[in-house]
Parts: sequence; C-alpha cells; structure tokens
Amino acid sequence: MKFFHFPICFALILPVYSLLPPDDSSCNNPCFHQPVEACPPHAPNMCKCRLLPNCQKAAVCCNVTNFTLKEGLACANITAGNGVESLHIRNASFDSFNLSLSQSVWRMVRYLTITDGNISRIDGEFAKHSRVSCLNLSSNHINTIEDRALGTLYNLSILDLSYNNLTEVPSVRKESVTLDISNNSNLICSKLKDTLVSRPEIIFNNENNTFCITSRDFVWFQTAETLPFSQVKAVHELQKNCYHNCTCETYRLNLSQGKLPTFEVAMNCSGKEFLSLPIPLPDNTIMLDVSNNNITSIKELSDPSYQNLRHFIADNNKISSIQPLEGTKFISNFETLSLQRNHIKILETYVLDNIQFERNYNQRKVKLGFNKLQCDCNTMKLKVWLLSKINHIPDHDDIKCYDLNVKVIELDAGKMCQDPQQWTDYIYYIIGVEVVLLVVLISKVTYDYWIFKSSGYLPWPANKMPRLPCDWLCE
Repeated sequence: MKFFHFPICFALILPVYSLLPPDDSSCNNPCFHQPVEACPPHAPNMCKCRLLPNCQKAAVCCNVTNFTLKEGLACANITAGNGVESLHIRNASFDSFNLSLSQSVWRMVRYLTITDGNISRIDGEFAKHSRVSCLNLSSNHINTIEDRALGTLYNLSILDLSYNNLTEVPSVRKESVTLDISNNSNLICSKLKDTLVSRPEIIFNNENNTFCITSRDFVWFQTAETLPFSQVKAVHELQKNCYHNCTCETYRLNLSQGKLPTFEVAMNCSGKEFLSLPIPLPDNTIMLDVSNNNITSIKELSDPSYQNLRHFIADNNKISSIQPLEGTKFISNFETLSLQRNHIKILETYVLDNIQFERNYNQRKVKLGFNKLQCDCNTMKLKVWLLSKINHIPDHDDIKCYDLNVKVIELDAGKMCQDPQQWTDYIYYIIGVEVVLLVVLISKVTYDYWIFKSSGYLPWPANKMPRLPCDWLCE
C-alpha cells in the first residue's frame, strides 16, 4: 500500500501547478516577480522551490532558511546547468544571507528577486561575471549590505532596495543604475548626498517616497529630522551650479509646523571682483557674503530673490549709500548687516530709524565702521542714534568722521553746530541797522524836498546827481 501512496499524491499535486494560468506580465517583467499563489504548497517535507511551468526558465522559492533554500534549489533541480534565468525567493528568513553560497546558481540568473522576508544582513559576493541585470531586495528589513556584495555585478541596471532599514546606499559597480531606495526609515542624509556626489549617473526611482534623516554627525544640521530626497538632491544641484563660481552651502534646517523640513542656503561670493550684487539668489538664501569686491550699490536688495535674506555682509567694497535699504524686506527681517570699509560719506538717519531692535529683534547687529563719513551739524542725529542702539552696533568705536578723525559718538555739538540763540541776536542787529538807515534816508529826502521848494535849488549831494529820464515827472 505504501508503494502506491506516493505516486498518487504526486499525481494529484502536479495538476495544481499545471492549472496556474500563464502570467506573461510577471514572466516578461524586467524585474521578475511572482505572487504568493505561485509558491509551492506550504507543507512538511515539500520542496521549498519549484520551476514554473507557465514561465520559461523561471523558478520560485518560498518560506526558506539558509538550509532549506540550498535543499530546495537542489530538489527542484535549479542549477546553472538547467538554464534558470529568473528566480524569486519569497519570505526568506536569514540572519545573514551569504551571496557566496550557491554561486553556481546566481551565475546564470539574470533577474533575481528576494522579497517579503526577514534578512538582517547581505554579505559575501556574487561570482565574477554574474549576469544579474535586475536585483530586487525590497521588503526584507535589511540593515546592512556589505560593500563588496554587489561589486561584481557589471550588468546590473535595476536595483530595488525599498522598504528596508538601510542607513546608506551600497556600492555598485555599474555606472548607470536605476535605484529605488525609498521607504528606508534609517537612511542618513549625509550618506545619500555622498552617493549623489560620487555617483551622479545613478537614476533614483520613486523619489517622492524617499526620505532620509539628519543626524548630529551630519554637518548641515544640528538636529535629527526627516528630510525629503528632493531637498538633498536640491542641495547637490545647488552646490554644483552655484552662481558664477560662488560657494553655496546649507546654512541650517528650516522647521515649520505642518510642513516638511527645508534647508536654508548660505552663499559666499567674496573676492570675485563683482561690480554689483548677484541676481537671482538661490531659493531660501538666508546668508550672502560679497566682501572684497568692487560693488558700488546695494539696490539689488529690493529684488524678490532677496526676500528671505537675513545676513548680508558686504565689507570692503565701494558702496556709497545705504539709501537703497529703505523700503526693502531685508531691513524689516535681517539679523546681520555689515557694510564696513566702504565709501559711505553720509549715513542717512531716516533709513536707520526704520530698523527695529526691540522685542523679537534684539539679536540684530549692524556694522558700519571704517567708512569715510563727512561730519557736520546733521551728524549729531547719527550720534544720538548710535548711542541709543550701541548694544547692537559692535563696531561703534570705528564709526568716525573721516575729515576730523573723531568718533561720531564723541562729537561735540557746541563745536559742530552754532548756537541758535547767537544767530537770532545777529539778525536783530541787522534789522536794527536797516531801520536806522531807512529813517536817515527818509529824513534826507524830506529835507532836500523842503530846500528845493523854499529856495529853488537842491542841496548837495542831490544837485550833483545826474538827471534821469524820469525826472521830468517830478517837474
């Protein structure tokens, strides 16, 4: 009876496989993937792997461990000799999946998919000259992939590492690879950026679901936050395409409630021989350093691309006026304004009066030292402003009258301005003299007229004056 039991069961099992309908989409997909229904029956002593009758040169293994995978490949006759090119391993449980094992099988496989399992680590390496062109390791909880593991895959074109716990992108040999690293919650932003820098030819798939975390060893930011891949990619593009050889770096992470974090940009254009401020600034530029150039005006501060600027450093240029600051968003929002060593002769106090230092603006700093100020009585208004804001003007001792070599905060109003009372006295004296002269003139004319009427001649000096064409009117 036992002799006939096995063949009967075997005959009953075989039709189950043959009844599976051909699935051309899953067989012809560049990355081979089979549904759970394609797995061998989950029963004791059953082979864990099988060749697929509905897919040419394809096989599937399910619910395997290190031991049962090797056993299943053998019992299903999946070897390099039978030409299997597509293999899907589902629900594998490995502490470590060593690629060096079963190398004879991997050598001929072109499409290798290992998904929906529980694998902590991928180590070992594929055999040299492996044919794998698509490798799908998604949804396995993988923490680490050894550096050399994928180093021999010269034909690799598609690599899917989504839904794992990776912290960095593993090294790949092929120059052009389409990579899906989405939904790896432990991916570190600095590692991801390093990949963008070292492997610019990699094409990232599913970018909208790719996020990374910032960490304290990541120099951009000081807190651990989740950052979308688009922001990391934008940083890479920013650094690569910064304005006219300027240096663009991330300044800090901007955290807004209800919004994804975004980075803020620091742009350094010092010593570039610029004649004007750069336009436009990159998005979210918060800091701009244009020191040591030949800039003559700051009128570009009114450009819309400057709306987020908070720190503006333009020392050692040829700027002649701060008047363009008036009415800009910068003067309302800035934290640092530095215009040292320029050609400013007059600091318009009506512009400076618009700067608020109270409440939320107590961290503001303004540096205006070492300019060529020409001082007069109006400069006393600047002195009053400096003294009232002295805690926010760290270089107040360097703001001097260029023509007098005196600190503005030490100017003497008595020497710079005349006393208004003295000028009033002078005016009174002048008016008094004019009144006396007018009385004398009227008296002289009246006297001359009386003499002329009484004696018929004009007294001296009236008779010596030449006759005028209008004298006949008087006659």
